Amino acid sequence: MARLPIGQRIRNSRKDKGLTQSDLAEAIGISPSYLNLIEHDKRMIGGKLMKRIAEALHVEIGWLSGTEDARLAQDIVELTRSMAIDDLDDRNALNFVAQTPEWANAFLALHRRYQDVTETALALSDRLSQDPALMELSHSVLTQITSIRSFAEILEQYSDLSSDERNRFSSIIASQSDQLGSSARTMIDLLSSASETEKPTSPANEVDDFIIHHGNYFPDLEWAAEALNKEMEYAPSTISAAIHERLTHKHGLTVRRAYDPVRQPSLVDEKTLIHAEGLKETTIRFREAQRLAELEMSDTLDSLVRDSRLTSDASRQAARRALANYAAGALLFPYQPFLDAAENDRYDIERLQPRFAGSFEQIAHRMVTLRRSGAEGVPFAFLRADPAGNISKPFSIPGLRMPRYGGACPLWAIYEALGTDRTIAQLASLSSGEQYLFIARRLTKQYGAFGTHPVTYSVMLGCDISYRDRLVYGDRFANRQGKLTTPVGFNCRSCPRKNCNQRAHAAILAPMNEKLASEMNT
Repeated sequence: MARLPIGQRIRNSRKDKGLTQSDLAEAIGISPSYLNLIEHDKRMIGGKLMKRIAEALHVEIGWLSGTEDARLAQDIVELTRSMAIDDLDDRNALNFVAQTPEWANAFLALHRRYQDVTETALALSDRLSQDPALMELSHSVLTQITSIRSFAEILEQYSDLSSDERNRFSSIIASQSDQLGSSARTMIDLLSSASETEKPTSPANEVDDFIIHHGNYFPDLEWAAEALNKEMEYAPSTISAAIHERLTHKHGLTVRRAYDPVRQPSLVDEKTLIHAEGLKETTIRFREAQRLAELEMSDTLDSLVRDSRLTSDASRQAARRALANYAAGALLFPYQPFLDAAENDRYDIERLQPRFAGSFEQIAHRMVTLRRSGAEGVPFAFLRADPAGNISKPFSIPGLRMPRYGGACPLWAIYEALGTDRTIAQLASLSSGEQYLFIARRLTKQYGAFGTHPVTYSVMLGCDISYRDRLVYGDRFANRQGKLTTPVGFNCRSCPRKNCNQRAHAAILAPMNEKLASEMNT
């Protein structure tokens, strides 16, 4: 996507402050003519000059630079493409966001409400067509309506009926009317209960926005986890025992295992933590770390979820759970030791798993959060998908957006991994020429009891190909001159490639020129 135009934002803010171009130019130490070029997006700016302009206008540099707005523009572009809206130029989305970010946010909020209503309507329709109770009620309602109509027609058409016959037919109509009203009320109650159980999509989207805004890095939780680790004073190999002991001794929790017929990962009340039988040790230790974080970092968690992006109790509760998961990862995989090990092992997840006693997904999640200033790891995007293609946990990086509306390209490694029991490494080449390294693996949660179905999904990490040498997964693509490159897109609607055997929808974009088209089809 093109660069977000910020010149108009500078011009509007300057005018709001009552400053002329000469006033602002003098304040930031440039010529009025150069400022005029900046305000008309004829010159790119950044660094110290951006900071001076922000200070002179008394605005946040993040608002002025449009860092968040670039993601907002990407969301709008992806949204329109997922709805197959043709003939829209990406640059218009950038201008839309740059000029009126409030309207752009309102546009996304409106679409999310539309999604909520649509999903609720579909759920109610599905309930009406498949729920035996509702099907029986529907049949009963139709029968009662037919009966009322039949006897009403008799009363209307036959004027020579005796008084007894009229009274009997009238009594039947009254009785059937009462039953019809009762059936209708019961149906409304059932449909209302179905509607109330449907969870809207907005809380999940708001939590995604909240995490993306923070770059999936929360320094307050990192410092709190480091302080707690230091206070527990354990040997690295006994962190699980230290967490368990602190839960039971300091907080008085009873921790035990029990048969759970619905195989929930853990059942928690104020003083009891119950692990279902059959859970892996990695899951148990993570759940105990999560519970300890909820108890020991409660004030920090509460402070973080008091965020304007979280507009409902449901969103704040979901965000709090996500942050507790983050804190559990920070507790089990301390930042600097984990970063050092990841760099030394070249981000080999299978090698890091036994070293830190974590699952593949836990290690992958932690690698995404290594964004401490001055001690950054490789910047990764993250995505999870189930066998039906349902997408969750999207986290993007500049240049590589993870889909939030609609599906991803079926050629991505995340889908290939669902068909095998090994880690997939893929050198993916986008139609615009950028290349990314994808790492994906299928994960299956087995609960061990007869008759319970395993939960299967795939997780994927993605990073720019420039980091290939730092990752063990990039070795197979070294010096192969593109022979192992997989041409991919973001999704079918936005992909201009021709002759793709996996295409599910017609493209709404065309190749820019014949040379590019030829390259994309090789």
